[in-house]
Amino acid sequence: MPPAAGVTTTQAPWQKTFLAFAGPGIRRPSESMRVTDIDAEGILEDLAARDWQTPVYVGTGRHAGYTLCHAAGAWCTALFHGRALVGFYADSYLWIAASHRGRSLSTPLILAAADQRGGTILPPGIALQGYTAASVAVHLAAHRHAVRTALAKGLPVPAEVLEEIRVGGKGSRGPALPVFNPAG
Repeated sequence: MPPAAGVTTTQAPWQKTFLAFAGPGIRRPSESMRVTDIDAEGILEDLAARDWQTPVYVGTGRHAGYTLCHAAGAWCTALFHGRALVGFYADSYLWIAASHRGRSLSTPLILAAADQRGGTILPPGIALQGYTAASVAVHLAAHRHAVRTALAKGLPVPAEVLEEIRVGGKGSRGPALPVFNPAG
């Protein structure tokens, strides 16, 4: 069961390495993990019956009109535009409607879901989550945003997280992650 509204997490995403934030599935992305619009239809039907907590994020500027809410009693964060549900991070499924993509909405959606889940995007009980190459990229962008925001606020970012960002360097594709070797 998710924490009650207002319960703070024990760690924030910026306190975790990218691997701890996203889980081991980032090491072997596959396009077979993509959540299609058809897949999303079934999830949206289930989410329509949910009760939603008060917004944890209210967009401003280019995100004006968007809010993020956690579902009551579920590991789910939804993206609303007005009253329309236009995206979600439900269990381990991330999806944003095509007409709302390309607006950097995945960053606040991912970080709100991570906040609900204790600083990681893995829901309790899920040890491995699948990713596409694109979802690795948006999760990396969200994690880096969290780290940079923490640094700008003067928060004590752990040395291993700072080293990961430093090793990744400006313009890099992120931290060096071990490549999956099926032979062991």
